[in-house]
Amino acid sequence: MRERTYKGYTLAEARKELENWKEAKRAAATGKSYQIGSRMLTRFSLAEINREIDKFAEIIDVLSGVSGGGPVFVQARMRRS
Repeated sequence: MRERTYKGYTLAEARKELENWKEAKRAAATGKSYQIGSRMLTRFSLAEINREIDKFAEIIDVLSGVSGGGPVFVQARMRRS
């Protein structure tokens, strides 16, 4: 049986990506860019990182069945006057 995917990611891949983006957020908290000699590193903005974290959290929720993304059934009772 083939492993289930959502937006091109398996559950294990999405969890790894989420951890990578959380690590990026921790790194970005120390500064946006720095330079060592002639080499320059510029990090993603916190807004971009937060969007990616939200995206991978959604993928994980869907793949693990937490999102409740299926149909919603509503039951109603009619009152007689």
